[in-house]
Amino acid sequence: MCHIGMYSCFVPANEVNDRSGPPVRDSDYTLDEFAREYPDSDRCLDWLWRARFAPDGRHALCPRCGRERMFHRTRSRAAYTCDSCGLHVHPMKGTIFENTRVPLERWFYAIYLMGATGGAISISQLERELGVTHRTARRIDTAIRSELLYQGGPNAAADPVQPS
Repeated sequence: MCHIGMYSCFVPANEVNDRSGPPVRDSDYTLDEFAREYPDSDRCLDWLWRARFAPDGRHALCPRCGRERMFHRTRSRAAYTCDSCGLHVHPMKGTIFENTRVPLERWFYAIYLMGATGGAISISQLERELGVTHRTARRIDTAIRSELLYQGGPNAAADPVQPS
């Protein structure tokens, strides 16, 4: 089980914006463990690749070939390439990480912080922790809360996604 899992930071709908209580920690996943597991953008991209396409890290269904093929990491871009036909698959496409200039490890760190605090972290604190502008911190906070905290996005029912 991946501790960041994008699912450890879920709170009930009526508590999403309530920051009055103390931070809530459901796991013993420490910052040191997080830093060892996700030290850089390459490791974060590898996690996305495995979670979305290839659990073993090498074999995935190629959209062009229509069959399971071997893929390798493309060093010049954030993509994986089919060994058979050369198609580039971008793990960040269709996610909150698409079209962002913020390094992937900062996004993962923001998700970790929101999970570790039960969502009770301010935008100003995110700004300081991530080393980004207030506007960028607000965008990251909004994206994580609307797209990851609840299954189906911001217009979904009040049922939070259950941790895996």
